[in-house]
Amino acid sequence: MNMRALLLFLAIFGKHTMTQSIDRIKEQRFEGDSCSLKSGGTGICRKASQCRESIRANELHCEFAGNEPVICCSLAPNATFDSSARIVENACSTVRKVEIKIKIADHAVGVVEEALVGEFPFMGLIHYDDNLTRCGAALISDRFLLTAAHCFKNSKPTTVSLGTNQADDPMADNFPIAKIHRHLGYNRTTKQNDIALVELRSSVTMNSQIQAICLHTSSIDLLESVNLTLMGWGRNNTDKLPNSLLKGAVNPVLRSSCQARFTTGGHSIKLTEKQLCALGEKNEEGIATDACEGDSGGPLVLRQNNKYYLVGVVSTGSGCGDENYAGVYTRVASYLDWIIARAWKN
Repeated sequence: MNMRALLLFLAIFGKHTMTQSIDRIKEQRFEGDSCSLKSGGTGICRKASQCRESIRANELHCEFAGNEPVICCSLAPNATFDSSARIVENACSTVRKVEIKIKIADHAVGVVEEALVGEFPFMGLIHYDDNLTRCGAALISDRFLLTAAHCFKNSKPTTVSLGTNQADDPMADNFPIAKIHRHLGYNRTTKQNDIALVELRSSVTMNSQIQAICLHTSSIDLLESVNLTLMGWGRNNTDKLPNSLLKGAVNPVLRSSCQARFTTGGHSIKLTEKQLCALGEKNEEGIATDACEGDSGGPLVLRQNNKYYLVGVVSTGSGCGDENYAGVYTRVASYLDWIIARAWKN
């Protein structure tokens, strides 16, 4: 422990905790590990800057991350770094960075662009036995894709296409579906817990055209200025199902504002912290950038450091492209434990 780190530690915890802290260091508790709280119960090791309530309570010390203490922090309902997040972030470390060939527009219906081949290598298209139903999905591991629970109401899913931007691409890699894991808490009426996993029969070989996406682990609402991207083969501005993968840029909308609009408009949608809202700019015809029919289950992504992070899953809304009503997405960070128990159960 260098002198700077020691002074920082003493300033936060006080000299009377030094003996306890040394004991914790010997146990080799690291950021993300479980730990025992002084007050009883189990906590999680986090950086002091992420757990100010435990600083005030002089909680036990885990380790140092650089010069910043890592302490035993109480498990809050909206924890942004826990053991689940650590598993997800370890998986993300194996995901290749994506070379962005063109800038994503800050503006799917609305301001629409065709995606380039390989631009979204995690994007999958679910095929059904009726050849009419369309849903998107995002590859999160070599055997699992994340999508929406409402994508499995009537038609039987058969395969998933990966590595293509064309819905009818005869050269696409089609993977047979082994099982659908639909959230048992999914409510068809309220659209709560609208999330599902598609398990493939065989593992996918990753390459430049097929690559998993990282999962977004923070439950903290994103700023309204943050650019997010949605994509899918859903209905476009001409009300037709496109053959090419379309993309559009949207921004987060505060849940309170989003809910107020639905309530004022007489809609029965009741949002929870497990959902998020997003909407983009209008095109020349006044249609806001939004997901539409056929985009269900598709990803809402954030780009950071040349990697994509899956923030939301296309779930519900009021029509398509209405500037008064944002699209509603299932918040991925709220379901990390559920996802890990199935996709990374080993």
